[in-house]
Amino acid sequence: MAALAFVIALLAPFASARPVSSLGAATQDDAKKAEADAYKAWYDAYTAKDTKKAMDAAKAYLDKFPSGEHANYLKGWINSTRGGMFNQALQSKNTDEMIRIANEVLAQDPDNLDYIYILAIAIRQNELFASPPNFSHATQEEDYSNRAIKLIEGGKIPATIPKDKWNKNLVLSTLYQNIALIAADKKDPDKALANYEKSLSLDPANTFDYLACGSLRQLKYQAAVQKYSSIPEADRTADPPKPEVKAALDEVNKQADTVIDCWAHFIALTATNNGYGATRDQVNKALTELYNFRHPDAPDGLQKLIDQYKGTGGTASPPSGGTGTGH
Repeated sequence: MAALAFVIALLAPFASARPVSSLGAATQDDAKKAEADAYKAWYDAYTAKDTKKAMDAAKAYLDKFPSGEHANYLKGWINSTRGGMFNQALQSKNTDEMIRIANEVLAQDPDNLDYIYILAIAIRQNELFASPPNFSHATQEEDYSNRAIKLIEGGKIPATIPKDKWNKNLVLSTLYQNIALIAADKKDPDKALANYEKSLSLDPANTFDYLACGSLRQLKYQAAVQKYSSIPEADRTADPPKPEVKAALDEVNKQADTVIDCWAHFIALTATNNGYGATRDQVNKALTELYNFRHPDAPDGLQKLIDQYKGTGGTASPPSGGTGTGH
């Protein structure tokens, strides 16, 4: 996806903070005086431009006077100020600060898709597809991606995305890809593959998914080869073969075919616009060798397969910051 081009929408600019004098003459009512003092604590910090102190004072006022005279004003001020602070953290790529601010919002509004979605995309771009990849916030990223998926599949749309730019399938594909990347890093290939397949079901021409799926399938293929090779040669060459030997060989062939299918898609979709550099050449070499192993009597079969997958559209470059098969 393109670089981050969205921010949390701020509320309409507030009128200047009401001066303390607007509270009127001091009253003998202790509750009124306590409320006035609580508001004054916020006002003094606000006019001193001490945002942290003002935020704490506003929260303290609302804790004590949730229906007070200034409650609605301070709620609006908090939301606007948080939005501005979040946007600053977003622009400076301060993930910890983004998470801190967003979690304050989500504690009160757990289905706030704007914060959830922006966090999922920001962590993806700034960390998962950094060079080298950074998975220090993988737990939070998986949580935000899952929450965003649930809300979007339920019909919600982030307000940060113009409706004419909204593509539900591509957004969901990206979020499932986030989960796949994290699962692959945690050495959970089955979960990774399941989520890459969900991503591809929504964006069938996603070149990165095909590249990553092929790499994960290749690991399964290598494991199947190792298992088959561990069988004594006499059993492997026996005629007829034992059921367990046939099953092991069938698994080798099955896994080889899944690798071929993933990487043939990848090679086809990057034929005219290669954003992967030398990685594509390496994949093509490995794919050719594997195809020739499986189909020694069909020298032109691989090219026919690749041609079959050409012209399906999609992005022929890796996502932002992504190069190669490093996941």
